[in-house]
Amino acid sequence: MFTKILRKLHFTKEEISWILYDIGNSAQVLTTCTVIFPLLIAKITPENSSVYVGWANTIYAIVLAVLSPVLGTVADYKGKKMQMFKFFLFLGIAGGFGLALPFIDYKAALILFVIAMLGYNGSIIFYDAFIVDVCDDERVDKVSAAGYAWGYIGSVLPFLIFIIPFAIVTLFGNEQGSVMIGNFELSYRLACSMTMGMAVLWWLFYSRPMLKNVKQKHYYEPEAHYVKKSFVKLWNTFRNVKKNKNIFMFCLSYFFYIDCVNTVIKMAVSLATEMGISDVMSLVVVIFINIIACPASIIFGKLVGRFGSKKMIYAGIIGYIGVIASGVLIQSNANFIWVVAILVGLFQGGIQSVSRSYFAKLIPDKADSNEFFGFFSVFSKFSAILGPMCVSVLIMLTGKTQYGILGLIPLMILGAIFLAFVKDPDSEKEMLAKNKK
Repeated sequence: MFTKILRKLHFTKEEISWILYDIGNSAQVLTTCTVIFPLLIAKITPENSSVYVGWANTIYAIVLAVLSPVLGTVADYKGKKMQMFKFFLFLGIAGGFGLALPFIDYKAALILFVIAMLGYNGSIIFYDAFIVDVCDDERVDKVSAAGYAWGYIGSVLPFLIFIIPFAIVTLFGNEQGSVMIGNFELSYRLACSMTMGMAVLWWLFYSRPMLKNVKQKHYYEPEAHYVKKSFVKLWNTFRNVKKNKNIFMFCLSYFFYIDCVNTVIKMAVSLATEMGISDVMSLVVVIFINIIACPASIIFGKLVGRFGSKKMIYAGIIGYIGVIASGVLIQSNANFIWVVAILVGLFQGGIQSVSRSYFAKLIPDKADSNEFFGFFSVFSKFSAILGPMCVSVLIMLTGKTQYGILGLIPLMILGAIFLAFVKDPDSEKEMLAKNKK
């Protein structure tokens, strides 16, 4: 279904295969990581489940942040990018299937969650870097936006099917959370396993076109001791910050504004709940956001051709300041949750997709794309650290959840300031000049 639609939209086979991977992994993230796993771990953990989950997230984020630049540099050699992608993809799928086993305890579940997230996030490093292999700078905005857009819609549609077993036991279950269907007992734990298992199968199915059709076109030829030379190359990149000043300034900008975006993604549900929004309403809002984000991401990508990447990123920053301001008002009027949902839907996918495509344009030599996307991943993985900290500190100081959200505004302002020092690459300037004629 998705392939036929994308073909009619005049995407190439390689571009379609790349976009389909976003459709596959997005369903896994929404179903398992965002909804089912947090609910399941809270049920099976003796106490303080949020503490364990917090440590699990911290561990995989630190491991990837440390390894990303090295892995990215190694992947610049011919054939290595796909090898790295496959390794992390199958690691994530194995961890995902393990997580869906209905008999594991909370300790095993946490370990498998770390493995699954290492695999998923590791594959995304090389998936993002493959964008320079599937399209050129003229199409990168359109393709990047399509990845996020179809990822949103491709996560919601299967989610509505995958969630059925979980919905049955939640709505109709007895005190133990079980439902008898004839002679078959559907338990809460089994329902969670079925839901997560179907999401992993969906991820695996839509990974196949990427594995089959996408090839590494920009690379360095293999040489002796390439691993050792990768470390040398990595060190030279660190030393030549002035040479790559434009990329470094963008990464600083990205670190601050994407920190705010990631904080909203990770903490929105818990913050909204503390301000009186029910669990069911929160779930409806999450689905609503994903539906809006699909067309919004596509439109955002098209507007880049008219106004340029930097201006659209600034638009996203302003949009998220609106998200923060609206979030503050939820406590006094619950209807503002819908204003937040609309703004997040409009700007979340857009600012993420344009950031990815703009960074790809900034890379001077596409053969170095994996190395630079490795650095890009470091800034992404270490983001959502300052944001939650700022929110938590303000809540502690004021005693008001709604005021804690205001701690995200300085991050957006800093991101906007650093972005001002980034110079558009020649491909961006040529695109804007061409579209103005």
